[in-house]
Amino acid sequence: MKVKPINITTMGYITEQNAQKAATRKQLWALYCLTKKDYREEGLTMSDASKLIESLNNAKSNVPKAAPKKKSLEDEFIDYMGKEMQGIIETCKEEMKIKSGIEDDPSIFTNAAKRKSYVFFGVGCGISVLTFDKRSKIGKQIKELSSKHHMTTFLKMFLKGFTAKQIRYMEEVGFPLQAMYYQDLRIGAKYQWAVASFMEHKGVKNVRVKTYDD
Repeated sequence: MKVKPINITTMGYITEQNAQKAATRKQLWALYCLTKKDYREEGLTMSDASKLIESLNNAKSNVPKAAPKKKSLEDEFIDYMGKEMQGIIETCKEEMKIKSGIEDDPSIFTNAAKRKSYVFFGVGCGISVLTFDKRSKIGKQIKELSSKHHMTTFLKMFLKGFTAKQIRYMEEVGFPLQAMYYQDLRIGAKYQWAVASFMEHKGVKNVRVKTYDD
């Protein structure tokens, strides 16, 4: 005789022949997983358990998902600058190819034997100044975040762009990458322009970067 299915669940077929039989172990375990309640003494039939499992699964799938937590300005800024950091790293690598030497001024250090020379990388030192509409509250917040993370969070990101050998070499020749990151003309300008770009992205007006060389 052909068996007519009444309902289909994750536990298999419920038929006219087994619908009123006691709920199976798998069904009871599924109910426990869904509700953390022990149904073994509830006297459920396979049909009862099947309908209850289906109802609980439907209710669970219809629960609205919580809205994603909105990022703070600080988190947005760190994410943005993290993406910009690769360009700053590439600028530094270009500067590292420009190698020159600096010697003590002969007019001051007249004794040639005591005169010292130093290795130098890049086009020179300088400072970049970021200006913006001072009435902007968010502009001031971004400026503070830049100061907070410049030589901490972003410096760590910057150094990750170099091998341990490169970092060690720059330290050994007396021109550590940390100092280059902070003082180099082009690197400093690149950093401040990245901050300026984020300010404009957040609607800050009259954003400017001025660079001064030594």
